Amino acid sequence: MSTTKTRKTNSVTIGFSIPKTEQSRLDHLVEVFGGGNRSAFLRMAMDRMEVADRAQRLRSIQAYGASRSAELGISPDTISDRVTRVLARRVEA
Repeated sequence: MSTTKTRKTNSVTIGFSIPKTEQSRLDHLVEVFGGGNRSAFLRMAMDRMEVADRAQRLRSIQAYGASRSAELGISPDTISDRVTRVLARRVEA
């Protein structure tokens, strides 16, 4: 991937390639989500991919928490009460 810095702004030009068979798909998505501007589309796509990444990491953390709770014999219906008790102790301290 090549990058070229522009002198007038803090932006960089990044070249990437897609198969010719995907160009109409990209053009359509750029029109719908970027108003015809590929840079705007890429910025929006990056924002959405960051959201997807955070959601995936949260799912992984939740799965780990559920697994650890099960290993410790903590049922899901008691978790809220446990959290409330721990937070109350912190306020008292």
